[in-house]
Amino acid sequence: MQYRMRLVSLALVAWLAACGDGGPDTRAVRVAGDSLSDSGTFGFKATVQGSTLADTWIWTDHVASALGVGVLCPRYLAADANQVALNTNPAFAACSSHAVVRARINVPPDMAAGDDSPFSILQQLEDLSATRYDPEELLLLDGGGNDLADLMRGFLTLGTELQAPLPFADTRFVKLLGELGVVPASTAATDLAQAGGQYMLALADRFSAQIRAQALERGAQRVVLLTMPDLTRTPYFQAMLAAVAQANGGGNAGQAAALQVQAMADGWIQAFNARLKASFATEARVAVVDFHAALRLWVTPAAVAGQPNPYGFTNTTDPACAPTGTDAMGLPSYFLGSCFAADLSRQLPQAALNPGWWTGHVFADDFHGSPRTNQLMAELVLDTLRSRGWY
Repeated sequence: MQYRMRLVSLALVAWLAACGDGGPDTRAVRVAGDSLSDSGTFGFKATVQGSTLADTWIWTDHVASALGVGVLCPRYLAADANQVALNTNPAFAACSSHAVVRARINVPPDMAAGDDSPFSILQQLEDLSATRYDPEELLLLDGGGNDLADLMRGFLTLGTELQAPLPFADTRFVKLLGELGVVPASTAATDLAQAGGQYMLALADRFSAQIRAQALERGAQRVVLLTMPDLTRTPYFQAMLAAVAQANGGGNAGQAAALQVQAMADGWIQAFNARLKASFATEARVAVVDFHAALRLWVTPAAVAGQPNPYGFTNTTDPACAPTGTDAMGLPSYFLGSCFAADLSRQLPQAALNPGWWTGHVFADDFHGSPRTNQLMAELVLDTLRSRGWY
């Protein structure tokens, strides 16, 4: 009798294991966001390239690999720089990564693509929700970085536009604010800064509402949302701030002006992040990961008081890849699709001393993380999954 009961018990355990016990196993991963999370819509990923696209890993790849859900692939196909649509090739029907380079939460009026295109993260979420979420699927999200860059460019070109002269209401900055119903009280610096903060709060509200409508209400039980990183620490913003300092006469006066702009921009970022955290503070299905705080730690100077950077970085300020041109503001521009690990490892004079010199960089270009940074991003997310019992 005891032997028979033991067989029944073993059979029951085997049946539960086969059917799943509601534990932390993740069956699939879906992704929405911008270039930080794009699995290769344009044929490359936003980091240093490996020998092939499959050999080039960003943070979402590391997370998917750790969870054992298979290789992520892009759901959209790029026809050109401004046209992206769902890939109709049946081979890509199961691809679940909808993130796209240059995607925004609010697509600005001067961008060729619209809010109904995959360049809208809100549209990505809607496309993803066409199929209800399995309770054991994981949704990875990021967004807001390109929106912040749009706001900053509008703010910094405002003076030039007004001198053109262009009516205040027709400036890029004011038009962008108006997209979310924000109207600055005046052209005074304090009113402009306040309006920018209101815009970022409205942006976070729009993002949160879409996450609820197109993910949580469609069955998602496990959502990981990255906060916006401190973009003022990126080489792109540092170059922008250097231009601000120069435009304000350089020296102490120029430095003071640049610091004011930096504080304003980070205030906008932190307002956005705080609103996202508050929106999901009591939502058990959403884990907000503080990427902002993490990046600040990672860009700790490579050597402080003689101690090495605790995260293994040897360069926390410069892009590993070389610029390929200049942008509309006269700042260096980059194309990561042509920056390969093998080429960097042969690049002189650095490679003569250390072929792996570039692996210690925080940044691949002026805005995106190196392979090491992406690995740390994944570890940050996996730690969060463990704390929630999702991994």
